[in-house]
Order: sequence, then structure tokens, then C-alpha cells
Amino acid sequence: MARTGLAQIDALLDGQATQPLAAGNCTTETVGFLQDLLIGHAFPRIPGPLGTARGTFGPRTTEAIREFQQARGLPVTGAVDAQTLRSFVAPGWPKPIACCGYVSLILDLTFEGMVRLVSITSQFEGAGLFAAMNRNTDKAGLSFGLIQWAQKPLRLNELLRAFQSREPAEFVRIFGAGDAALAQALIAHTAKKRGGTDDRGVTVDPKFDLIAPPWDQRFIEAGKNQKLQRVQLDLAVEDFTRSFTGLQTAAPQIRSERGIAFMLDVANQHGDGGARDIVRTVQRPGMLEPELLLAVQEESVRRVRDQFGEGRPEVASTQNRRQAFRTTALLSDDAVALA
Repeated sequence: MARTGLAQIDALLDGQATQPLAAGNCTTETVGFLQDLLIGHAFPRIPGPLGTARGTFGPRTTEAIREFQQARGLPVTGAVDAQTLRSFVAPGWPKPIACCGYVSLILDLTFEGMVRLVSITSQFEGAGLFAAMNRNTDKAGLSFGLIQWAQKPLRLNELLRAFQSREPAEFVRIFGAGDAALAQALIAHTAKKRGGTDDRGVTVDPKFDLIAPPWDQRFIEAGKNQKLQRVQLDLAVEDFTRSFTGLQTAAPQIRSERGIAFMLDVANQHGDGGARDIVRTVQRPGMLEPELLLAVQEESVRRVRDQFGEGRPEVASTQNRRQAFRTTALLSDDAVALA
């Protein structure tokens, strides 16, 4: 297991602390960490990273911990001791999410740098779920995974090819039901024009309707597979690193964690070329990072409005998403290096 970087959590796991984590003795970051564990174990009404009760060890958090302890046959205290924490971070989460606890303690990756930014961005894409799915509501066919690799722009094919090349046995077992030819046919289908869909995102081949059974269940199974989860994270980090390298030329003043995450989210929604074009459209000499982020937000929302129409939910979602990245306390305004 990698260390989480949170002193209270690491001390409890290392046996250097014995006091259980409870209301009144936890930092905000520690409570948020515990709340993510509860979300991953499918407890409802737990605040996510943007929730107003995020980081508050309130009655619902205490109640959920008690429910978890009772279900696991642990002493029911509502406080998290080392035994409860180890039970929380054991594999087999019903809703695995790319939070610090899962990434560091189950997938054994250090939760910092681009891995951390992928995790935060994924909260906006699909609540951080490895098995997040958009079933063509945006006319892009199936969009799947942490950063919603979409079928229509061929990004889903990119993810499937990564699954195939990095974990071939798991790929054939899950997507081909053990049939390598069927798994390869899925790769070929998603490599077609528009990812094998028409202008509305509907499949052109009924045998590969990826938003319907049995394909949708195969994608859900892939989202719960730890080996393929690692592939998702690794590929997302590669994609984001490549995106930011391209964006740096257009926006050299973007240096903070907030600015980098903001622009990566823009690129994830509009595509790398779209993000660069937005920056070129709004960039003015002498612009500071906060000014540029606000201008990019306004231009991004305008383009979504032009595409979908005034009053559409896609417009409100984009506005809220851009605003959240510009203001959330999850992100730092300090300059960071992502080498």
C-alpha cells in the first residue's frame, strides 16, 4: 500500500496512533477521506468533494460508520479505529471510486501530482466512479470510465486498446466472454467512423450496441476490475499529461494546481484542439491566470450554449463545472510542477 499523505490516516494504519477517528478529533481532510470511503461502500447521503457538509463529521457520517461496523461484525462505535479502517480499505468496494483511499491503499499509487488531478476531474465526469457510464445522452454513443472516454470521438477505442495491450487476459475474459475473436471485433467496431455510431450516437451494428446488454454489463464488470482500473488511471494520466503539454504553449501563465486542473477539464470536455482554440480566442497580452480562467469559462459556456441551445441542462452543467474548478477549496492556487 502507498501512503495516503494524511497524517491521521497513515498513523492509524501504521500502528503509531491508537485513538479512533471521531467527531471532534479529525482534520477536515481526514473527514473527507472517510466520507469518500463511505461513498465507495455505497452509503447514501454522504457529501462528495463539492458537498456543503464535506469534511464535517456530522450525524450522517457517524451513522454510516456505525452501519458499516455492524454489517462487518465490528464493534459499533461510530468512530474509526485501525480495525474499521482496514476493513474499509479492503478490496471489493461495491462502488469503487478514484479517491485517495482507493488509489493509494488498494491500487498502490501515490495520490499526488497528475494522479490527484485525474481523481478530482473524474468527480465532475462521473462522480469518480471507475464504472461511470453515459448511455448516449450527449449523442456520443457510450462514454465510460473515470474521464468518460467517449465512443463517437474514438476515445473509447483508445481505452479498449489500452485494456487489450496492457491486460490482454482480462480484456478477453470480460469483453469477449473468453472469446478472443469477439473481443477483437469490439476493438474493430469502436475504431470505425464515429466509433461505430451514426450522427445521433446510435450504433450502426446491432451486434455492438454498447449501451445495452450484454455490453453494458461487461463495461460495468471492467470498472470493478482492479487491473483494468489501473489501466484507466495510467491512461488518464498519460492523456492529461499530453493535453497539458499542448496547452502550455497557448497558456504559459497557467501554473497553479487550480489552473492546470481547470484547463484539463476544459480539454476533457471540448477536446485538446477545442481547449487550445478557446484559449487563443480569449487570450490577451498581460492576462494573469485568474483572468484567463474566467475568460475561458465564459467562452466555454458560450460554445456549449451555441451547440445545445439556451436553457439546456448541458449549458448549466458546463457553467457549474467551470465555476466549481475556479473556486473549489480542493485545489490550490500555488504553482505546481507536474514533471
